[in-house]
Amino acid sequence: MELVLMKVLLLILFVMIFFLYRRVRVLTASYQMFMQGSNGASMEETLQSISESVRSFESCLDRDRARLEDLASVLDTTIRGVGIVRFNAFQNTGGDLSFSVACLDARQNGLVFSNIYGREESRTYAKPIREGSSPYQLSGEEQEALRRAVAATRQLAAYSR
Repeated sequence: MELVLMKVLLLILFVMIFFLYRRVRVLTASYQMFMQGSNGASMEETLQSISESVRSFESCLDRDRARLEDLASVLDTTIRGVGIVRFNAFQNTGGDLSFSVACLDARQNGLVFSNIYGREESRTYAKPIREGSSPYQLSGEEQEALRRAVAATRQLAAYSR
């Protein structure tokens, strides 16, 4: 009985050795393919180099993200909407040579300037705009130019979201 038990154990050991041998061969093949053209030291150097590159890219990304936020805040103060209205200020002048122009930033701040053309002279006026309105009375043409500039600003804001 002892002999039969020993033979069974020996058979089990051979089967285990066979499966372990196959597993080692698969792992060796994978390892050789992974290490092909390099040695262990150069592989470690390659991994360190990749890690340093990733850290460098992360710091560049953080710096660029901060710069982008700065640019976005500056962009809010640039002219975003312009409205132009041409009109004939006087009956005896030809063409629509007078005009009103409204220029606004993202916060609806800016100015409206108007040029009134006459036969003898032209006059230019500028009025500040804060949050979409002016402390000065606006003419109908200036109000229309302001309305157009506000619409252009809102349209641009819809695209930037």
